[in-house]
Amino acid sequence: QRLQRELELAHDLQLKLLPAPAVLQGAAEVFAVCRPVDSVGGDFYTFSRLGQGRVGVMLGDVSSHGFSAAMVMALVMSAAGIHAAAGSSPDEVLTAMLESLGDELASTEMFLSVFYGVLDPRRGRLIYANAGHQHAFRVPPAGDPERLPTTAPPLGLSSAASIQSHQVPWNAGGDLLCLWTDGLVDLGTNFTEERLLAELGARRRETPEEIVRAVMAQADAVTSHPVDDRTLLVLRI
Repeated sequence: QRLQRELELAHDLQLKLLPAPAVLQGAAEVFAVCRPVDSVGGDFYTFSRLGQGRVGVMLGDVSSHGFSAAMVMALVMSAAGIHAAAGSSPDEVLTAMLESLGDELASTEMFLSVFYGVLDPRRGRLIYANAGHQHAFRVPPAGDPERLPTTAPPLGLSSAASIQSHQVPWNAGGDLLCLWTDGLVDLGTNFTEERLLAELGARRRETPEEIVRAVMAQADAVTSHPVDDRTLLVLRI
């Protein structure tokens, strides 16, 4: 009973590291759900105001899951908060995170896939760096979703020099930024990426909260016993 209580406490404390949507109230609509497959896990996300209407959004996945991944996740969240707050470009933020976490990732033999983007509605653009995170899409008001390709290998498997930024146009008020971790559409499940993208496209005019809750309900119905942590974040600015 004591162990169970400690696991529940660890679960609650880890989820409290993740920001609430109210952080971006008035600047953007955002909603996210993170569900560790164990009591704690390695998925994470964060978002912040960067001034002049800009918003920074990060989502990632530490390799493995459970307590070891959760410990690294906490270190990642701390590094992300420090370096993103500096207002640097996305590639500079991920480079700084790699420099801060490199020794820990090497000693634990872990790595992390991570997407970090800065949305600038005034200039109509998204600048992002994507370290090995395949599940990042721009969903426009009409038409097919656009994958936001990786710009570097995962942190822990890459060098600082390999991390680059990329820029895409952004339709403020219309486009959706949709990010998730591979546990949501992992191999062996019936909830494929194609099905997820179809759900996002069909619901693109709904609020981010409505979209996330509906998609997660669909995933739960299809895959009741996932094998990995699952996280989905949707943002409109």
